[in-house]
This record gives sequence, C-alpha cells and structure tokens, in this order.
Amino acid sequence: MKIYNNANLDKKHSHGVIAIGNFDGLHLGHQKVINEAKQKAKKNKLPIGVMTFEPVPLMFFKKKTEDHRINSQEQKKEQLKKFNLDFLIIIRFNKSFSTLTAEEFITKIIHKKTKCRYLYVSRNFKFGFKRQGNIKTLKKFEGKFKYKSIITKPYQKNKKTISSTLIRKKIRSGKIDLVNKLLNRKWCIRGKVIKG
Repeated sequence: MKIYNNANLDKKHSHGVIAIGNFDGLHLGHQKVINEAKQKAKKNKLPIGVMTFEPVPLMFFKKKTEDHRINSQEQKKEQLKKFNLDFLIIIRFNKSFSTLTAEEFITKIIHKKTKCRYLYVSRNFKFGFKRQGNIKTLKKFEGKFKYKSIITKPYQKNKKTISSTLIRKKIRSGKIDLVNKLLNRKWCIRGKVIKG
C-alpha cells in the first residue's frame, strides 16, 4: 500500500475507486464501506484506495478535545494495511484545507488530483467549508467531472447503526467487550508510560 501525504496520485493509482472518510476506529461500518469499494475495484479491474484526514477535522476545530479519537494515526495506517489497498491518501487538515468550499474540494482534489471513477462515502458524509457539502453535492457534479458517487447503507447490529460516536460512548462507559465486537478486533491504547 502506497501512502500519499497529498492527493497527487501516481498515474497507476488515478482513475480508480476511492472510499472517503475519517475512518476513526475502522469499525464494522467503515469496514463495510471499504469492502464494497474493493468489490467495485475488483469487478472493474481498477486501483483501490482510501482518503482520510489528519487531524480528525473535529479535533482541528476544537483543539481542547482530548478523548475524541478511537485510534491513533499509526494504528489507523496499520489497520488499513490489512485491507490490501493499493494506496492511502492522508489529507493534512489545516487552515487552508478547511477553507475549501465543497465545489473546490470536488474540483481540485477529486477531479484534478485523483481523477477517480468511483467514490464511496457513508450516508452522513459532509465536506467543504462549514461542512456545506453532502451526498447531494457529490451527485450534482457527477456528470461534469465524470465520477460516480456510491452511498453505502449504514451497518446495523441489533437495529442500531454502528458509528464512531456510538463506539466513543461505549468506551467512555467502559463497555470494552462490546467495543471489541463493534470494531471486530480488540481495542487498545498506545502511549508512553511515565514512572512516578
């Protein structure tokens, strides 16, 4: 898996299939989005990749938020490697990126840089300045920029939608056995232990 710290893809990775999202925790819902994108890529013999953002946008805007992440960036990379992707795009979420309008994101990143043919997102995907863009915005520009956006249905377990918000809630309440089931692996924290 090639890791890009911007969306300037090599020729062999452009015109492919990309799943976009924060993918914090890579829970069963995220796994569903990526696996559906992988199936599309395999069927059409196209390169498959994921686009994600660092830091997580909410933590960029609310700098004092400390317990928002389910995974560190390194853990996220490790888990994504297990999906046998061709590439991973990590967009630096900074001040200049945060001011891009939804249309600019589609024009400058999706169209000009990735040139992707299929775009996989979850139903609640929001993007662009002040989160003005959504799945309707993506659909609106499909014809102009020759991509197709595919909205994946949420993954449900016991009639509950699996989301990062739900998992953070369960972590805070100490229900780690349930968290492990929703992540489909054991949740863990990494950090330095300081004596004294």
